[in-house]
Amino acid sequence: MYSAVIVKPKRSVFAVLDIGTTKIICLIVKVSGNFSYKITGTGYKIAEGINGGSIIDVKHANYSISSTIGLAEQVSEETIDQIYINIAGCGISSFNVHNEIIAANHEISDRDIKRVVFQTFEKYIEENVIIHNIPLKYHLDDMIDIKEVSGLYGKRLSADVNVVTASRPALTNIENCVTNNSGLSMAGCIASSYSAGLACLSEDEKELGTAIVDIGGGCTAIGIFKRGKLIYADSIPIGGIHITRDIAYGLCTSIEHAERIKILYGNTIVTSIDENEYITVQNNESDEPTQVLKSELVDIIRPRIEEILELVKEQFREQRDTINKVVITGGTSQLTSMKEIASYIFNKQVRIGCPKSCSGLDGEYDKNPVFSAAIGSIKLIVDTFYKNSPGMLGQDGKISKLYHWVKSKVTV
Repeated sequence: MYSAVIVKPKRSVFAVLDIGTTKIICLIVKVSGNFSYKITGTGYKIAEGINGGSIIDVKHANYSISSTIGLAEQVSEETIDQIYINIAGCGISSFNVHNEIIAANHEISDRDIKRVVFQTFEKYIEENVIIHNIPLKYHLDDMIDIKEVSGLYGKRLSADVNVVTASRPALTNIENCVTNNSGLSMAGCIASSYSAGLACLSEDEKELGTAIVDIGGGCTAIGIFKRGKLIYADSIPIGGIHITRDIAYGLCTSIEHAERIKILYGNTIVTSIDENEYITVQNNESDEPTQVLKSELVDIIRPRIEEILELVKEQFREQRDTINKVVITGGTSQLTSMKEIASYIFNKQVRIGCPKSCSGLDGEYDKNPVFSAAIGSIKLIVDTFYKNSPGMLGQDGKISKLYHWVKSKVTV
């Protein structure tokens, strides 16, 4: 695996697979002639053999992944041959590089822009794998900080590029689980912080400087958007499953029952009602349930939420001046009073982010923050390869040849 940057779908039907610690989602998408799209198949299953987005048990992970894809194919009545992987954890990080080419003192063409952006692949030969190569701004001779350079005249073209990478072993294990004996090819990987931001943030939020915090099951994906682009990506290895385990330990109940309690009664702030209202907890060792005050549940949940948010805040420390607002999404964002506690910790305006309604996604799945990353991945693919949005570089036609030429030059 030289690179995991997304490539163009071979046909108008493709699939997105969101691999998490606690759940796996597969969405099959059909794109129509007017660039609109519809989800024709949905697979949703409990994940096994996966922790922090990485494979830890090949047999169980392979079954979880294949059965989820199979369910989506059954609903869609389509057999897919190409799939995009949405990942969290997996050692995701980002850094900026400065690329430069000589443009022979002529009008800057799309090919020149692609050359300077894809120069990253010639320079980068580290152990990690590039999954995103996002141009942030361009410079042409003495002109700096140009957002759209195409059509201008100049000689020396340079670009500041945000490079997002992930662990090579982690991605190789995922690729093997997805493609072995399935006839599927992996069409690229997408970082959860990137896709969740595309799904949940408004154009103004992406432009003015907004942090996206996607609290998943086993890890929390974090990203920052500025001037419409992802400028920072990272993750921390703590998520909703750690809250569930805290509840199971603190209330002496099973993981399954703890998860149910978290969903039904989870809160981060004690109210006057919580101090007088009880919930029923099934004990591990007997059939006799116990009664526990809701305030005791808050006392278990709040420290872990504070830990997650404080760690996120620490990751944002160097970028704090670029952040105007914080948007929280993912399953754990649905905890009551999450907005209030996050506003207090970040000292920023905070809102809970949900993806927009998507054709073909109905019922409890529609506008569900659990689906933010998967929906955002679809948006990225459609915008990049079908709508040909400015600033997004695809691998179609001539660029496909350039991409594969660059790929062949990268050392394993």
